[in-house]
This record gives sequence, structure tokens and C-alpha cells, in this order.
Amino acid sequence: MGLVGILMTASFKDINWDDLSEAIPAFFTGIFMSFCYSISDGIAAGFIFYCIVKICRKQIKDIHPIVWGCTALFIINFALLSFI
Repeated sequence: MGLVGILMTASFKDINWDDLSEAIPAFFTGIFMSFCYSISDGIAAGFIFYCIVKICRKQIKDIHPIVWGCTALFIINFALLSFI
């Protein structure tokens, strides 16, 4: 398990930390993967925070419809899992 974490954090150096629309989703993806022990939860967090950042920066047109669909499904998944 430690090797996977090392490999994951090694790729953080390739992230453009000056671009918030790339840095914030990448950060939360890594944090959610680490704390939830779930790659899928981390990817879901990345999709959700990507949309949130784009909405806050008023760049809604830059979000592809497939990303909107995946984000909606991830939110529905989290909502349903909270009731189970």
C-alpha cells in the first residue's frame, strides 16, 4: 500500500499548481483517495471540485457535457450511499 502512495504523490510534481482550475481538483482527488482509501471516491471528488472551480470562475462553458453527467452521477452516488 505504501508503494502506491509514493507513486501517486510522485506525480504531484507534474501538476500546474499555478492554475487553480487544475490544482484544486487534483489536490482534493489526492486527499480523498488517501483519506477514504478509495480511488473511485477520489476521482469523484476531482470531478465535483473541477465543476465547482469552473462555476466559481465563471467558466461554465468550458465544462464538457460528459463531465456534467459524470459529476451528477457521482453526487447521486454519494447521496444514495449516505442513506444506506
